[in-house]
Amino acid sequence: MAGLAALPLAAPARGAEPLTLWGIPGTPSAVFAGAVASERFQRAAPGARFEIWKSTDQLRAGIASGAFRLFASSTYAAANFFNRGAGTRMINVVTWGVLHVMARDDRIRSIADLAGRRVLLSNKNEAPDLLFRMVLGWAGLDPDRDLRLDYVGSPGEAVPLFLAGRGDVALLHEPAATTAQIRAEREGLPMIRALDIAEIYGRHTGRGPRIPQVGLAVSAEFLDSAPEVVAAAHAACIEAADWAQAEPVAAGALAAPHLGLAPEIVARSLPFVRLGVASARQAQQDIETYFQHLMTLAPGIVANRLPDADFYWG
Repeated sequence: MAGLAALPLAAPARGAEPLTLWGIPGTPSAVFAGAVASERFQRAAPGARFEIWKSTDQLRAGIASGAFRLFASSTYAAANFFNRGAGTRMINVVTWGVLHVMARDDRIRSIADLAGRRVLLSNKNEAPDLLFRMVLGWAGLDPDRDLRLDYVGSPGEAVPLFLAGRGDVALLHEPAATTAQIRAEREGLPMIRALDIAEIYGRHTGRGPRIPQVGLAVSAEFLDSAPEVVAAAHAACIEAADWAQAEPVAAGALAAPHLGLAPEIVARSLPFVRLGVASARQAQQDIETYFQHLMTLAPGIVANRLPDADFYWG
């Protein structure tokens, strides 16, 4: 995987539309960018390109139109699309926990220590919010009574507000958590990673710190027409995840221009997204456990049922 950033991309066959792999606007896209740049994937899909989708609306529209054939997605969103008849299949899981409670001091050592605190967070009623509410409940805290949840629109909005003193702690996912730490260092402000939500989740479920949050998905049509490209994409993700963990600086440099972030942020964020590629079939039990927990708070998040076996590739 050495030299990925400088790897020339092969040209597609004349008249063929080159494949685009769409990444998510977050740190795990270092894996997807690396996979697309790899010799293995370029042999399977000559001229393949990597781009980032910018919003859930863009992702939804791309799936509905058929323009998104191979794309990164949260597992629950892919399941929702599948259950609603979009034909989306999950190829793999790439990252297993990206959510952290950031604090200004070391007095926050457990979820119970959040009682009475003002928590700055984003993505209301989406998976980060639901996961946080879930672990609060497991600790015997009522999210709406025992602490104050202060919602903003996005993690990007939360970072400067937290640095400016709003909230006692902040619930941030990567790369926002790393962004906050780097900015705090530069401004001489205290900032620590107080709690890792994946660790808390794993202790409760007994499955270890494994929240199957993000992976690669595919349209049913593309899976049927190009199964060899899908298999190559999965294999390239495995190699790229190993490379990104071993060479975070190079991985950060490759992904940063796509994400609109400084390479340092991506590189320093990589150790905190729990990279590890497993096929969706291998990860099925973890995925179903995750969905069952989410559905206790919001059944509609996966369209009110677990996806059937066809959802899981591998």
